[in-house]
Amino acid sequence: MMVQESVKPPAVNMKGRQIVQIGIVVADAPKTAKRYGEIFGIGPWRFVDIVPTNVTLHGKPLQEGESCIRAALAQLQDLQIELLQPLYGPSTHMEFLKEHGEGIHHFSFGVVDDHDQIVSALQEKGIGTEMQGRMDGTFSYLATQKTLGTIVEVGKMPPPGAPRTVFPWGRYTPAGPGLVNMEKKRIVQIGIVVEDVEAAARNFWELLGIGRWIFVDLKPPYVADFVLYGVEVTHREPCIRVAAANQGSLQLELLEPASGPSSHLDFLKTHGQGIHHVSFGAVDNHDACVSLFKAQGTGVEMTGLLNGSTFSYMASQKDLGTIYELVKPRQGGGIGMAPRGFYPPKT
Repeated sequence: MMVQESVKPPAVNMKGRQIVQIGIVVADAPKTAKRYGEIFGIGPWRFVDIVPTNVTLHGKPLQEGESCIRAALAQLQDLQIELLQPLYGPSTHMEFLKEHGEGIHHFSFGVVDDHDQIVSALQEKGIGTEMQGRMDGTFSYLATQKTLGTIVEVGKMPPPGAPRTVFPWGRYTPAGPGLVNMEKKRIVQIGIVVEDVEAAARNFWELLGIGRWIFVDLKPPYVADFVLYGVEVTHREPCIRVAAANQGSLQLELLEPASGPSSHLDFLKTHGQGIHHVSFGAVDNHDACVSLFKAQGTGVEMTGLLNGSTFSYMASQKDLGTIYELVKPRQGGGIGMAPRGFYPPKT
């Protein structure tokens, strides 16, 4: 049972603002971009080398030109996919790759008019910057991993006449449609594994004004027939505690693995808090997409029934840097799920 508590006003109001980018740390940006093209048909890709200036990492300044990041960028409908390969020198991306391996490093609100006010207000709440500097405009990776489960980025336009720090060097366009047809499909959800779903939801509200959050417990009879790495899960009472809130056109889903084996628990134990997957939501050709993934060597990390629909987490980390989820709605829908609470309790 959730404990009622006083609701603090948010430090900044990001409610309703669009998340415009996910940043994925990879070992090889050109190789990964080509796999996106082959599998999803995503492209064209722009390749740039970034030598940021005026950089601070964990509050400590770096020397000019000390680090370089190779990036590949492409659009998936209204969301930009940014592949980040740390080439040399210290950076949050290099640390992430060494500590966690490939995966989603951050989500970004892009360039915002109130960048300085956001950074300052969060600093007053004890949230500093993981890394900050100039790559053409100012970028600020907010150190929100412990409070929100992931890094959040905000950016600022460059001043007139500022020297360039981003150097374009190539483009890649897929030869044709991808193996899996992603035409008109878009990312609808970002799934973040956290240690404490209630604390993370409260922090999203108090720091960024994101909410209202709805809490549900995913356990029988709402979940059934879990299969993990091709093995049927026979644990009697699996439970994943979830909080969900809409942010622009995306849903943020916080996932706390409470009991039973799951992809989320493995992620938490081996990676820590972080973005576990992104989801295309309901797709009309779910079975065909899963079969095509399997045909090219990408299996299903975890699947099962959730409130009457089939979810499939594709084990696409090695090819695409993260898990992608596909959902097959069950005809007639599922069981009505009763929420166990909301935050804030009242709108």
